Amino acid sequence: MKNILLEKIIKNSQLYANDKIIIDKERSITWRELLKDSKNFSKKIGRIREEYIPIIVGRNINSVISILAVNLSDKAFCPISDKFPRAKIKRLFQKLNSKNYINCSQRKIKFKNYKEINLYSKEKIRGKKLPSNRSTFYILFTSGSTGEPKGVKLSYNNILNTIIWSKNYLHWKKDDCIGLATELSFDISMFDLFSALFYNVPIYIFSNPSNPLVTLGEINKYSVTSIFSVPSFFSNFSYYGVLKKNFYPLRQIISGGDYFPPKEILKWRKFQKKIKILNVWGPTETSIVNTMHFLTSKDFKNLKKNKNIPIGKSHKLMPIKIIDDNYKIIKDPYKIGEICMLGDCVSQGYLENNENNKNYILINNKKAFRTRDNGYFDKLKNFYFSSRIDQMIKISGYRIDALEIQRVVNSFKIVNNSIVFLEHNKRMKNLCLAIESKKFLSID
Repeated sequence: MKNILLEKIIKNSQLYANDKIIIDKERSITWRELLKDSKNFSKKIGRIREEYIPIIVGRNINSVISILAVNLSDKAFCPISDKFPRAKIKRLFQKLNSKNYINCSQRKIKFKNYKEINLYSKEKIRGKKLPSNRSTFYILFTSGSTGEPKGVKLSYNNILNTIIWSKNYLHWKKDDCIGLATELSFDISMFDLFSALFYNVPIYIFSNPSNPLVTLGEINKYSVTSIFSVPSFFSNFSYYGVLKKNFYPLRQIISGGDYFPPKEILKWRKFQKKIKILNVWGPTETSIVNTMHFLTSKDFKNLKKNKNIPIGKSHKLMPIKIIDDNYKIIKDPYKIGEICMLGDCVSQGYLENNENNKNYILINNKKAFRTRDNGYFDKLKNFYFSSRIDQMIKISGYRIDALEIQRVVNSFKIVNNSIVFLEHNKRMKNLCLAIESKKFLSID
């Protein structure tokens, strides 16, 4: 099958060979260097007799080289945060059935009975190159903060569909630069990375996104024009008093993965009027992001009145339907139902054949995904998110199962009962746990 995404990346490396494409705090790399290093590394990876290659990613260029190298070796990559505990990383290796891994972290992460594939090592790997595996492009583990993580399998066509669709909203220019703020194990980063490689937009990997002062300095130094991240990232700028400073290159911020508090949106509007704000929505299972909406003057007025604002409209590349409990399509405006995604955005399903796959259904004989998000549309066909259906709590883009936390906590002998809830303050949401203990507990 023709791989348009990789073909475009290779073509860009020929057309823009000497242009810088990936930049981090330590160095920058041109298209020619990126493809050369990735091709060389892919020859080594191609001889590994495993379907999925886990990559422990850090905030650096080597992570990008490794991702592209796995693509070129006809295998699927799985980015894993280097901030995860060792036990969790090992558990993900087991789910992937992988005995080999790439470590792009500055941390030395070694595991007994698992072999690290080194990017710059001259060590040869024995074996024959396996047949092409183009059906799965990459695997992202989601809802893994508690309980068992779910590995979502995404194809080349899934991400390509998203990138092409996004052109209706994001019109990249020659002087644009994408600022990568999320972890490379998070789905938003996949949108940033492959948009950059597909549309030839340089991407800067922020060195410390949790520090707004450092990030502002890097925005100005590297002329970052666009940032796509979770609301808590943008809220930090106002919380630390940085929002009043000069963000001269920044043209747009894209907020997704969680609820962006209206007060924080209005602060960005107040202090940075020239910066456009996009409200976006979409789960990992339907290729990162499925709706985009540029906030208008009307939206800002509605936010002041505590009214809901749109997440965007349905598009032929991103068909959205609202369904009732019987999976029937709701045709009446303002009637709340479950948001359901159809079309090429719908992923291949989960790595393991478990009950979560029941959310992949057929609507009018077309593959669809039940997002477990409630929503509705208005008379102008604008869609709105209203609430989560199940017990998942969403913080900074991560879905956390409250009932799973309670189950684990209640398993301790000293605990009689517990409850998990969200506490909202001016800046962000806090996950709280209340415990009813069988014995007196000291807070000292």
